[in-house]
Parts: sequence; structure tokens; C-alpha cells
Amino acid sequence: MKKQVEVKNVYNKIIILSIVLLFSVNKVYCQKTKYLLFDSKKDSIVKIGNIINYKIDNNLFDINRYNQIDTINSKEFKEIKFSSVEKLWTEGKDLFIQVSIKKNLFIETKNEIFEYIYVIEKISGCKYKKTRVWWIDY
Repeated sequence: MKKQVEVKNVYNKIIILSIVLLFSVNKVYCQKTKYLLFDSKKDSIVKIGNIINYKIDNNLFDINRYNQIDTINSKEFKEIKFSSVEKLWTEGKDLFIQVSIKKNLFIETKNEIFEYIYVIEKISGCKYKKTRVWWIDY
């Protein structure tokens, strides 16, 4: 009977530990998708060699790397929570430290932390272009 209680306690501790780890890892990776707004008044599209990039706040975002471009309407646009490049740098630095410590990994680029970065660009009255980009952060 005592062994059954000890085994049950061990199982309970494993389950609790698993839940805690799941939430802590999920917290680190909950920021995978980020959206940036392309402002034609201050941002630009530049071509370097054969690569076309969005230049937003003096940072380059490769447009052709994924070739994932979609059109969204104004309703979808209103539901998006935008970030800024400055916030990406700050959040990326914090997440980089957390991921490096928890996973004991070497991360070369913040694209490994923010798996999906999209740039939203207005193309007409109620239509917007959503482009998945690769952040040139190195």
C-alpha cells in the first residue's frame, strides 16, 4: 500500500512538472507571429542584388524568401496587433536569452524565435497585402 502511494505521488509530481514546463515553454514561443505595418511615407522597397526587401525603420525584410503573399480585407486588418521593429529587437533579445538557456541552443537569427513575420502593405481602399518575410537581423 505504501509503495502505491509513493508511485502515485511520483506520477502527480511528473504531471505537475510537465504542466509547468508546458506553460513556460509555451510562454517563450507564444510570440511566434509578428506583424509590421509598411508605411509608404517613411518605409521603402529596395533591391539589393536579386533580393527585393522591405526597408522598415532601417531594417531589411526579404520579400522573396518564402514567396508567401496573401490579400486581406479591412476587417482582417483591424484584428491585427502590430509590432514595431524596435519591439522586435527588444522582445527578440529577451526571448533569445530564454530560449538559449532553456534549450541550450545557439540561435543565429531572430527568425528562429519569430517564426512568422508578416509585413502588411495597403494596396487599395479596403485591400492589404500580407507578405511573410525573412528579417535580415544580422
